Amino acid sequence: MKYKINALIYYDATDGAISLEKESVDTHLSITANALLFYFIQHPGVVNRDEVLKRVWDDNGLVSSNSNLNQYLSLLRKTFRHYGIENIIVTIAKGRLEFNPDISVELIDDSTLLPSTQTNEEAPILVKDENQIAVETTTPLSLTQTQTPLESTQEEAPEKTQKPEICWYLASIGFLLGAVFLAVIIFFNQHQSKPISLTPLTHNDCELLSNEAMINSAVSDNYVRNFDAVRKKLNLQCAKGERFVFFYGDKLQTNGLGRVFLAHCAKNEDNPFSYCDNYFYYSWKY
Repeated sequence: MKYKINALIYYDATDGAISLEKESVDTHLSITANALLFYFIQHPGVVNRDEVLKRVWDDNGLVSSNSNLNQYLSLLRKTFRHYGIENIIVTIAKGRLEFNPDISVELIDDSTLLPSTQTNEEAPILVKDENQIAVETTTPLSLTQTQTPLESTQEEAPEKTQKPEICWYLASIGFLLGAVFLAVIIFFNQHQSKPISLTPLTHNDCELLSNEAMINSAVSDNYVRNFDAVRKKLNLQCAKGERFVFFYGDKLQTNGLGRVFLAHCAKNEDNPFSYCDNYFYYSWKY
């Protein structure tokens, strides 16, 4: 199914693709994040956290926890913040959740592209032994004078049960090799660090940098307003040769409570970050 969110963003629920143009893809949600977003779109209104955990995690054979739910809620909010939507999933009293009622969702394509998990030819493999014998006895059998019907079914049964057992063994070996391969990749990549790219933002008085990419002017203006609110609360002034690096969490823009990081840095010779005063608040209120 395909949707149009806020008459601006195209969302394809079949693969988690998000874009500002219909035929292009800017972002791909992970499988769990896509399932979580699709659940909230299909269930407008206030929902219980336990019901979300059951439908998105437990019913799909995944281990559910409030920590996992909070992590993917934060991921969805951060993803849609890049498209100018603040707090796509809101938290209600007593820990309940709701898809933001101020955000419009339009169904533009109700066709499904989900792959079939079973064909008609594969179905008999899952039938119990008693039913298999019943099917076999309805077909004509060619017997010799020294072979009884009971002996023929007993000889054919091991051949039919041996193939599924071999498939399970091969599948187990494949999963084991895949796990070893992933472990090797994680081991060799865990010590690699990636540089953080900073985006300069337009500000009247301060030299302001962000660790997030600004996709439009609305997101940039909102970012600058939150920066000024935190800077004034800390009584920090802008000066030539000094710069600020600013980050704020998911809830700061809605009720003034959230995670905040602000680095106030001064330039010395050719180093623009020669020394910095860092301010970090896990629960900020202004």
